[in-house]
Amino acid sequence: MLKDTLRVKRIINNNIVIAEDFKGHEVVAIGKGLGFRKQKYDGINSREVMKTYVLVDGSARPQLLSLFEQVPFEIIELTQRIIDIAQEDLKMTFNVNLVVALADHIQFSVNQYKAGFDMPALVNEEVKRFYKDEYEVGKKAVRLINETLHIQLKREESTSIAFHLITAAEKRPNHDALRIMQGVSEIIKLVEQTLGLTLDEDSMAVSRFIIHLKFFMRSILFEQVRRSEGSLGSMLSQFSTGYEQASRCVDLISNYVLEHYDYSLTDEDRLYLMIHVVRLWDQPGGSHKA
Repeated sequence: MLKDTLRVKRIINNNIVIAEDFKGHEVVAIGKGLGFRKQKYDGINSREVMKTYVLVDGSARPQLLSLFEQVPFEIIELTQRIIDIAQEDLKMTFNVNLVVALADHIQFSVNQYKAGFDMPALVNEEVKRFYKDEYEVGKKAVRLINETLHIQLKREESTSIAFHLITAAEKRPNHDALRIMQGVSEIIKLVEQTLGLTLDEDSMAVSRFIIHLKFFMRSILFEQVRRSEGSLGSMLSQFSTGYEQASRCVDLISNYVLEHYDYSLTDEDRLYLMIHVVRLWDQPGGSHKA
């Protein structure tokens, strides 16, 4: 089989087929009219294909194919345009699971809008605060949906679309992404209360701290791999000198993760948290509460 040719294995509908590429991989091929008048084993030229995704066997496969059958091609095509924007803006690649999940969500939102229902946005503030890049893609997506379908989804829908991107990037269920955001949010509150600061989330120091906290929470929730302590204890002690308030802040973070996640901070954890907290305390223009 030629590199630029696919062979039909199953026709989902006029626009979507299951095919085999020249390497023998089973793929979902999407394109307007792609399955029209095609039969099993017919060839498809790559110029006819808008997008292909490798189809992985698993328990979710029947649901995935069922959703492709149910969601209108107009929505799938629109979803793919949104994912193309997300991949370019976020510098990452998503798999077929996002196409299905996001297309299903968009179709549901559009139907709710047309029926006159106003759905509340999920974790609106947390997404806007801690996943700003994904939220910006969500805003672009809502504008594109409204322009293409001639409707007026509210701007809050941006956070729901962003949340789908977040969970797809994490490759974990929605609940897990929520737990990460909730943990980050609680730690940010602890820092602000302990240091008497109002953090400027547009600053580089706060942005770096939030990124660190997302990795930190992911490690606590899903890995909890004990790292080598080495000689970090003495380094931590030296660094803490003169930063009693920051040290107290890290102690409170330690108490929080121990109480809520049964995780004891290592010296490495403490050291990196101290570095970030001290940067927050020392950053120019920090807004200190009275």
